[in-house]
Amino acid sequence: MAGGAALVVGAALVTAAVFAPGELPGRVLLIAGVVGAYAAVVADLRAVAAVTALGAATFVGFLANRYGELTGGGEAWSHAVLIGFAAVLGAGYRYVRSINLDHDDVPRPPLRRVAGPVAVVAPPDRPEERRAA
Repeated sequence: MAGGAALVVGAALVTAAVFAPGELPGRVLLIAGVVGAYAAVVADLRAVAAVTALGAATFVGFLANRYGELTGGGEAWSHAVLIGFAAVLGAGYRYVRSINLDHDDVPRPPLRRVAGPVAVVAPPDRPEERRAA
């Protein structure tokens, strides 16, 4: 969870440097991408939920409003729903990948050998015994 918190703070710093204060869609997309990628990698849903809440609070408090204010217009919180949606998509992706990995461990049936004569064409051991085929 500490790694996820560091990722969210780092993404918030990059977002503040790249996007202007009025560009909320760009800011929320960057935070949502980081949270979704974290949810796709981490298996603990409690950590994913905590990092998602931190991402939403960081977006609303520092990227949409100023000085960490979580109250204010509903526009910021309506954008923050995208962060939760990205976390759900990331966790769903991780779940589907775990289903596929479980099926890869199933042993395959052994290959069967076909009984019967096998024709092999090889040159003769002695070159002086050449015959037409």
